[in-house]
Amino acid sequence: MNRIKRQGNFRQSQVHKKKKTISCIENLSNEIFYEIFDYLDGYNIYKAFSNLNIRFENLLINPLLPMKIEISSETKLDSRYKQFLRSNKHHIISFDFDSQSKFDQFMNLFTIDKLFPRLESLILNSISTYKLFILLFYLKSLSNLSSLSICLKNCSCNIGDIYQMIFHLPLKYFRVAVPRHPRLSITIPIAAQDQYSPIEYLLIYHRCTFNQLTNILLHTPRLSHLHCFNIIESDDQIKSKLMIKLNSLTHLTMTLYDLELDEFEEFLLKLCSQLQLLNVKIYSTDKSYLDADRWEQLISQNITSLTKFIFRYSDTIDDEFEISSYYLLINRFKSSFWIDRKWIFKFLIEEDELIYSIHPYQETWIDIQEYSYIKQDSKNNIDNSSNPYFSSVELSVTGTFLTENDEPLIKKINFIFNMIQITYLDIECDQMTVSILITILEALRNLNSIRLSNSLLRQQMNLNIRDKIIFNVFLKINKITKITLRNVTESDQIDFIFKRFPRIQFFGLERVRDDDLKSVIQYILWNIKDNYISHPMTICVFCDDAKYNKVEKLHQMINSKNLLKNYTIYRQYDRFYVQWK
Repeated sequence: MNRIKRQGNFRQSQVHKKKKTISCIENLSNEIFYEIFDYLDGYNIYKAFSNLNIRFENLLINPLLPMKIEISSETKLDSRYKQFLRSNKHHIISFDFDSQSKFDQFMNLFTIDKLFPRLESLILNSISTYKLFILLFYLKSLSNLSSLSICLKNCSCNIGDIYQMIFHLPLKYFRVAVPRHPRLSITIPIAAQDQYSPIEYLLIYHRCTFNQLTNILLHTPRLSHLHCFNIIESDDQIKSKLMIKLNSLTHLTMTLYDLELDEFEEFLLKLCSQLQLLNVKIYSTDKSYLDADRWEQLISQNITSLTKFIFRYSDTIDDEFEISSYYLLINRFKSSFWIDRKWIFKFLIEEDELIYSIHPYQETWIDIQEYSYIKQDSKNNIDNSSNPYFSSVELSVTGTFLTENDEPLIKKINFIFNMIQITYLDIECDQMTVSILITILEALRNLNSIRLSNSLLRQQMNLNIRDKIIFNVFLKINKITKITLRNVTESDQIDFIFKRFPRIQFFGLERVRDDDLKSVIQYILWNIKDNYISHPMTICVFCDDAKYNKVEKLHQMINSKNLLKNYTIYRQYDRFYVQWK
């Protein structure tokens, strides 16, 4: 009897909690529900809320309610869906179609025209040029349409005809992609003043020359953001009489192929004086892109508003690779012009490509090593001259670090590294051998900090006599004091570091699990004791799932084992620091 009574009380309690929960949800304002709806598909909103109660019915029939519709390959355009679309045409502000077949099926039922008077955005992830021409004819009736994104399934016609129709729409944003078409015909008549497009954001994902791009830009004087991801050399020189100033253009992102700097520079000088962001990737044999002084002159004299400069020049290391006189100028990327703007120069090696990179400063693993003693809230006060990262150079390596003939890349590019001192090395290569690592370390005599993946340390140190000699010499003369390891799985990987690098001042471990955190830190401190390392040091361990009270437990462990005296331990986000002087 008491058991039945308890079960009844339990059910009443659950009903009470359920009513209380519902009551809390219904207390939310209409504005909050509309904000929630903004993240949901319109049809899902309709199915979830249309038959709940009068309040939600009123929310759904409110003429101001906007609906976003995503039609995927899994969407069933059945009778209920068609009825939903007919009843809510005045609510729909966007369509997103992920396939040609679903778009065709939809167009057999509806025409995207003034029947959807509030439509603002349309995304077509696959459409034929024939269907697009038909659609563009109807889109002219949509005065609120401001965003259009299309991916052409094929394009055998003059894509300039498509651009002409696009320029007659009231768009602010236009994205066009034409995959797998090496060269397109783009012919557009010169625009009259009353034919200018209001487009402000233009993203071009198809191959075009600077001449073709110029013809497009003649129709878009209000452009503020331009992204072009496949610019190739023009057949003719850029004709200045066809150029216009894009006075509103502040953001330019480009990928250039086989294009000389002279042509790109002419484009920048004629169109882009107001740029605030320039992001350029270059695949070209023209080594003048590596002339730091030329870039400095161009920016300081002609693009004075530039605050962000992102640069990647790719050099293929093959049998035809030759040292150019421009390599002697690479060190100029570390002049005060670049440091004052916090534009960081960096080398990257990705398989057989040597990449020269410049990017705005952002916190990296190097800052964690260099500023482990500085509290987070005071880091913003570090001035330029005190940050060693700004005036130093990092080399980041992925891949095997071998040429096609299985020779170490370092032998071909060591001359470049002699021109500019590498002090930071980041290697993330599952297939690199220890022998190659030793070759790299021996070539980079000025290294101060390294960051390694654990795969390198998992390998057996079965070195030939030559590598043993090189490695032993390196260990005696190296300047490395800061080391970070990724994904360590074996204790002997930690042993290796402290035995081979006794001058270490910073040791970091990335991605340690919460269950292992205490034992890992304990093992590190034992290792330091066993190797008689007594100088000031910092231990930093990354643990993204650590519990909130972990610092106190680490304190107790260190004290109970008598591992350290006069130390500090603290946590910053997912990083645990142990320091002593």
